[in-house]
Amino acid sequence: MPSHPTRHTIARQWQLLKLLPGRHPGMSSTQLQAALTTVGHTTSKRTVERDLVELSSLFPLQCNSKGMPYGWYWQPGLTLGEAQQLQPDVLTPPEHIELHAWVDDALARRLEALPLSADMQLTAQANGGAALVATVEDNRALMSWLLSQAGSIRVQAPHALRLAMLEQLRQSLALHDTSDQG
Repeated sequence: MPSHPTRHTIARQWQLLKLLPGRHPGMSSTQLQAALTTVGHTTSKRTVERDLVELSSLFPLQCNSKGMPYGWYWQPGLTLGEAQQLQPDVLTPPEHIELHAWVDDALARRLEALPLSADMQLTAQANGGAALVATVEDNRALMSWLLSQAGSIRVQAPHALRLAMLEQLRQSLALHDTSDQG
């Protein structure tokens, strides 16, 4: 079981990822520090800056360094292939798979504009959303993307990927469970 400081760091970084806007100019480390404080993660501006640099090596984050203060945000319109080209050193070898999932209407529209793969298929469903089938590389970039879309996608297959995603989400929820805080 991870130590309390480790759990606190992971919870803080997870919250930081959730706070980042999806477009330019982004939020400054000072703004992010204040937002973290309002949700119970009191930390220094320098710690936020270190977290952002660390997270940007694993996630498709962008830093607007053209003006002061620097703004951080999710890189808009980034496909999984582009994420792999940006950070090939943090990815595992391509473990290709056929992804089957249900996606909501908003994510389906984004995927129509920026497909996951050349063979991706989206089939509208009568009860809303769309069925997604795509051959993708099974790596950290895929899991990061799936987790970033967790509220808009339901992975159906492969079963091992579905279970891995559910476990990541369970761990995140456990960190936010307030019943064990004294």
